[in-house]
Amino acid sequence: MNLKLIINARFRHRRITGVERYAYEISKRLTLDKTYIAPKRPPGQIAGHLWEQLVLPAKIHNQDVLWSPANSGPWLVRDQIITLHDASVFDHPEWFNPSFAAWTRLSWQILAKRVKAIITVSKFSGERLKLHLGISEGKIYVVPNGVGKPFEPQTKYNIDEVRKKYNLSNPYFLFVGTHEPRKNLAVLLEAFNKLNTSTHLLAIAGEKGKVFADVGQIANLTYKLLGYVPDSDLPALYAGATAVIVPSLYEGFGLTALEAMACGASVIASNTTAFPEMVGEAALLINPNDSNKLAEAMKSISENKTLANALRERGLQHAAQFSWDESARRTQEIICKIGNI
Repeated sequence: MNLKLIINARFRHRRITGVERYAYEISKRLTLDKTYIAPKRPPGQIAGHLWEQLVLPAKIHNQDVLWSPANSGPWLVRDQIITLHDASVFDHPEWFNPSFAAWTRLSWQILAKRVKAIITVSKFSGERLKLHLGISEGKIYVVPNGVGKPFEPQTKYNIDEVRKKYNLSNPYFLFVGTHEPRKNLAVLLEAFNKLNTSTHLLAIAGEKGKVFADVGQIANLTYKLLGYVPDSDLPALYAGATAVIVPSLYEGFGLTALEAMACGASVIASNTTAFPEMVGEAALLINPNDSNKLAEAMKSISENKTLANALRERGLQHAAQFSWDESARRTQEIICKIGNI
């Protein structure tokens, strides 16, 4: 029996971060007969869950298979493939709002028993999800994220214009991400303080997430809070940085590091979770709990142009191995295999 693909498009009402970018980039490349179903207007968190559990299932017919790409899906739909991006709600529930963590753990435990397949984005995430959800080897598939336009090397003009826009007259180190505990801003700020530089700024892009625990107050340092940075500015912001720093305590993939590499930036990243698997030798890997080592890495890149250039070249070569086209092709293969499309 040939089925039709329905895409759970609740993600369309959310601001784009890593999970939403994945959903957009993969879904638009799927060449199957597909239909997007989303709420008519942006729902709040509770209303969004209610829509997903009660309204969405009523719109799916027996001839349909559902793909839920953004960490949540309806319990009632068995002909479903879901993408779970990491297992942090199990490994570190303290990083999240308690009600969000409890709901997500419960929901995933139910979904793991009912859906036909689970896709995740790294071997690391696959192993953690198998452990916590009791998933059999044959039910989980690993398909790495990709990278592509607009994340590519930038002209000097583009870089200069973005630096003017965000008032970054000095050289700068760059952090991009939601201000949540696992992104490890506290250690980054401590390291930058130890660097004691008079030449560089620390630019912090992103906003505080709604479902995360408080990360505390930012110290009185030479930094700039840039807020949410749109895709139109982000590639040049990456490319203009002395280094992009991704000091996360936990990542299921580490898309920020890959995007920065694709734009020609030097990258400093954590040596934990999915980073060694995903960035290889193309970044400087440091212990994310050691602010001294992070400060040393920042100092090395800012003072050693040979090292900085080598990291840029290795990063560009490494990022070229990942593409959204390939990620979508592999995802479509799984959907066709599982759903008999």
